[in-house]
Amino acid sequence: MHSRSIQISILMVTLLLSSCFEPPEFSEIPKIAFNSLRFIDYETERDSMVLSFDFEDGDGNIGLTENELFFPFHPFDYVIDARDSLVTFSDPDVEPPLYLVSSRVDPTKELLSETDNRPPYNCKDYQVSANDTLYIRKNPYHNNLHIDFLRKRSGEYEVIDFAETFGNTNCSEVDFNGRIPIFDVENLGRSLSGTINYTMFSIGFPIVLRRDTFKVRFFIYDRALNVSNTVESPDLTLQMITDERN
Repeated sequence: MHSRSIQISILMVTLLLSSCFEPPEFSEIPKIAFNSLRFIDYETERDSMVLSFDFEDGDGNIGLTENELFFPFHPFDYVIDARDSLVTFSDPDVEPPLYLVSSRVDPTKELLSETDNRPPYNCKDYQVSANDTLYIRKNPYHNNLHIDFLRKRSGEYEVIDFAETFGNTNCSEVDFNGRIPIFDVENLGRSLSGTINYTMFSIGFPIVLRRDTFKVRFFIYDRALNVSNTVESPDLTLQMITDERN
């Protein structure tokens, strides 16, 4: 059984810009705090999970536009071999060592492995193209909001791999990471604080989470690639956070 779709959107951003009075003294490293998590049961093809969190940032450089797809915000690094050939899932003639490059026109290489270390097919390590399935390494800076769901079992937490749960058959359903947009271009560089409501859509939540206890763990990057603190929610269940909409 498969989750039909997982989409990500920003519902609302509330900003408190520094005024003409004494500006708040925030660090240039973004700081975040968990506010709430709400599950909305629409009783239709998909439901939504709304994560609300507070933030503050001393230089206000949080946010990416949808068209920022070049270094350092590119989606993934290609893997090439010693012949400078793209490494694919099915290629039997790969020649190690393997390298990472940010684009096919960028000559800069980073050593990935001295051996052919391709894992079995999965949604995180491969990208399906028009002609083949490429071995890749996802770029963590492509998305500026990173979220994990962690299931609690026997007192221990484990990260839930949604794509693996559904058999890696739809790689659009790998995770719930996404992009916080630029709040206000004219105010980049000024202290910002506020609350972000981040919405994730899927019919997979009831299927995967069921009646289990879970929590979310998340962090953000700013445009200078500074990483915030990592925040976790308290233990939750779907029943605890459900807001039914008929």
